Amino acid sequence: MAFSQPALPVRHRDVFRFTSLTAKPISQNQCQQLATNCCQGGSYHSGLPRRDLIQSLLLVAMPTSSLSAQAAAEAESLQTASTSEAASALQQGVPAALEGKAKLAVEQALRKAVDKTKCPVVLRLVFHDSGTYNIAAGNGGANASIQHELERPENFGLKRGWKVIQQAMSNIQGTAAEGLVSQADMIALVGAYAVGLCGGPLISVPVGRVDAQKADATDRLPAEDFSADRLKQAFQQQGLSVQEFVALAGAHTLGSKGFGDPLTFDNAYFTALLQKPWAAPNADSMAKMIGLPSDHVLPDDADCKPVIQMYAVDQKRFFRDFADAYVKLTMLGAQWRSVATV
Repeated sequence: MAFSQPALPVRHRDVFRFTSLTAKPISQNQCQQLATNCCQGGSYHSGLPRRDLIQSLLLVAMPTSSLSAQAAAEAESLQTASTSEAASALQQGVPAALEGKAKLAVEQALRKAVDKTKCPVVLRLVFHDSGTYNIAAGNGGANASIQHELERPENFGLKRGWKVIQQAMSNIQGTAAEGLVSQADMIALVGAYAVGLCGGPLISVPVGRVDAQKADATDRLPAEDFSADRLKQAFQQQGLSVQEFVALAGAHTLGSKGFGDPLTFDNAYFTALLQKPWAAPNADSMAKMIGLPSDHVLPDDADCKPVIQMYAVDQKRFFRDFADAYVKLTMLGAQWRSVATV
């Protein structure tokens, strides 16, 4: 039996964001119905941790069959919980939206700390920080633990990216943003800024993440020689769909991997994947160095290829899907401080 009382009030646009965490696609009509069922007006939150989403929204208005397998299992164990317990969980901490002077201070700090040449490395830093999340283990994720993991082989070269985070944190000292933006928040904010600076979508991410005090578990990040199946499995274990994984892989358009201009965020990654310049009969040494083995396997995968083809001809769709997937990535596993708005 699901909760007998209405969910806590939230804004319609937040409900639309929440539904992106389910495994099955949800239509706009279904989103609107969910919003109608759950929204009572009043105060709101700009986002909710996945656990609280299940407690306060999905159990009220959606059948278990609409949830991902992991969420469904959690839902079963939560069905005897009361509405007051869900309310208590929400009060423990939620993502917050930067506004006013704090938002302005962060924007100024980012402009001072980040230039185009640093964009590839800070975006890679985001992926390596959030990529330690594992649904089954219930730990890891977007928590700034990367600062304790910089000596790991897979994080080689990321010390330069961490210095950018430190500089940005230094830049907000003495401003309205000091004490409101954590290091984990700044990683997500810097990565989003880097994407926009290089011509990609403008991405708004919430703040309120709690910083980890130690390193996350090892062997969580996908290796460069993974097959397509192992890559899909790795991202599924983080709660990301194939489409989200492929969209996020488009970040390889930045940097020295050979996919177009190294400092321009566009859909060149996907057009190159379909052309396979590294496999051409007359490929020279430079062409053979384009991309990683984990890139090369994607266009031959039946699940990934349709998404690659779509993004290769529709950059706007890629930008939109990348922005949504990025926000989700930077919320994976995050613990949130007890703030409602900033």
